[in-house]
Amino acid sequence: MKLTTQLVSFITLCVIAAMATVLIGGVFSFRQLGMELQQKKVDALVEVIDKQLDVAHDMKDMSRWLPTLLRAAHVVELEVRQNDQRVYWFRNVQDSVDEQLLQPYSLPLPHQADMQANFKLERPFKEAEYSIRAMSGISFGVFIVVFGLWYSIRWLRQQLRGAELLGIRAQLILDDKLSKLNHDPAEEWPVAASQAIDHLLAELADARKERSRFDNFIRSNAYVDKMTGIGNRLFFDNRLESAIMEASVMSGGVLLIDLACLEELESEPLELQSRDLLLEASATIGAFVRKHNGALQARYAGQVFAVLLPNMSESEMVEGANQLLKSLQRLHWPQTVNPETAVYLGAVCYQAEDSLLKVQEEAELALKSARLQGHNGWFLYEKQLNEEQSSKGSVRWRTLISRRLEEQGIEFYSQPIQQDRDQVVLQQELLTYLHDEQGRALQAGIFMPMAEKVGLLLPLDRWVAEQTLVLLRQRPEQSCPISLTLSAQSLLNREFQRWLFFALFQLPRSTNERLVLQLSESQVTRHFEALKRPLRSLRMLGCRLAIDHAGQDVVSTQYIKEFEINFLKLHPSLVREIHLRQVNQMAVRSLVGGCANTGTRVLAVGVESGDEWKMLRHLGVHAGQGPWFAPPQRLFIEPA
Repeated sequence: MKLTTQLVSFITLCVIAAMATVLIGGVFSFRQLGMELQQKKVDALVEVIDKQLDVAHDMKDMSRWLPTLLRAAHVVELEVRQNDQRVYWFRNVQDSVDEQLLQPYSLPLPHQADMQANFKLERPFKEAEYSIRAMSGISFGVFIVVFGLWYSIRWLRQQLRGAELLGIRAQLILDDKLSKLNHDPAEEWPVAASQAIDHLLAELADARKERSRFDNFIRSNAYVDKMTGIGNRLFFDNRLESAIMEASVMSGGVLLIDLACLEELESEPLELQSRDLLLEASATIGAFVRKHNGALQARYAGQVFAVLLPNMSESEMVEGANQLLKSLQRLHWPQTVNPETAVYLGAVCYQAEDSLLKVQEEAELALKSARLQGHNGWFLYEKQLNEEQSSKGSVRWRTLISRRLEEQGIEFYSQPIQQDRDQVVLQQELLTYLHDEQGRALQAGIFMPMAEKVGLLLPLDRWVAEQTLVLLRQRPEQSCPISLTLSAQSLLNREFQRWLFFALFQLPRSTNERLVLQLSESQVTRHFEALKRPLRSLRMLGCRLAIDHAGQDVVSTQYIKEFEINFLKLHPSLVREIHLRQVNQMAVRSLVGGCANTGTRVLAVGVESGDEWKMLRHLGVHAGQGPWFAPPQRLFIEPA
């Protein structure tokens, strides 16, 4: 109950109780006055009768005038007795009166021996007329009290409205729903308390931003090269190891770029030129990386850069190395540098059976071979990969994906998210697989980038979303939520938005609350402003939001608060062997700290051992997903 309501109820109750007490007390006092007045009237009659008997000594003389006097005094019955013998009796038969309503009086006659007068009178004020004029005083008093009460309550409500608004804002803060505040804090009272809350909220916002900056600083020191602002060797090794394990059927590639000319600029006078050239080369490599989906760059060593190109064949690596070499040759080389021996590239492809150390050794060997050529160029460490197995042209990918969409040949698997083995399943993530011409199962991480490349990402996302909504309708209300991965490009498409919002609007809110929409962290940060409206609309429809591949890049975690993210899923490269890698532990602790005091739960993806999970739980991770918990299980969706 609100404070104002409590005060108003208490004051109203007190006033009504006081007024009722006064009225009841007045009624009793009025009755007592009436009884005393009637008693005096009876005493006067006794005195008259007693004096007449002193003069006449006979009741016959009084019989002529006494009845008239008794009727005037509203006496119903009078009996005078002497020694238990009736001497005189009078009864007013003109009015019929209930005997039980009569008031008896019995008084002795002082000057007459053994004589007693017994009266029966009507109760006082029985015949009183309660006219408007007679009741006007009490009515006016009651009106004044009621009006004063109404005015006091109205005034009190106005005075305490600010306190109510302050209480509303405080409750919204406790419920973490301050964004739903719909009044001006300037209307709150007490003003000092309102200003104190404003001040504390401002400090809290600054602290959260500072915490986000501090988290970024921690991860930057761990994974970012200070000079160039790109990933360092540790960051690259983590991502490369993760990419090798996720390679499956498709291969990927690694490029090492050696700016050999920087060795000639190591002297102190040329240090500034060396730094500028390093930054220019980093920007050129970054432009090349942005053309390839999922690619990344890092500073591998002093003047050596590394580029990771997932889902690349050897023929595509050759083409990419040629393009990058041409771009780097156009750098602004100092006059002291020989442009013909300034840059060398080493390239190698990897597959799932390779190890991190093996790929690194092969890439470094390719780079050494390029330098031995004596002039700008690249060298590919040939591994005789089966091009048919590791790569498909754009036309073949388009044909394959289009055919599987027409046949509805994309398979669904589900993998549980749990807090420990054999415990309650908190969530099920949907995984999609596609079989190629040879019958090999391709993960979504392989065919989704290709679908985007050939322009089939939107129909693929829509078909997967349609099947997910069908599955939601088929599952019971008590089932755990389902996590669906969507691309930001599809979610930003107007037609896809309208279809998805309309489909969700037709479902009960309880069903929508069992749907977790998952987006990649890199896509969310890239399309931060554009995603605000669609993500807010999805939350209003009841859907929950999750961010996948968190920690993949060193970016601000401000999106967690902005979009009210429910789940933050760590990138597998952070999870793998985390019990042995202190830097990864520091990065995960930073992400968990960034979710403190929010409703966001941190989830680990790709947990492979109990040691990893034990460390993750120690760092504050809420739940996990991966082979150590349970392998993916085939999911069959009945046609709608």
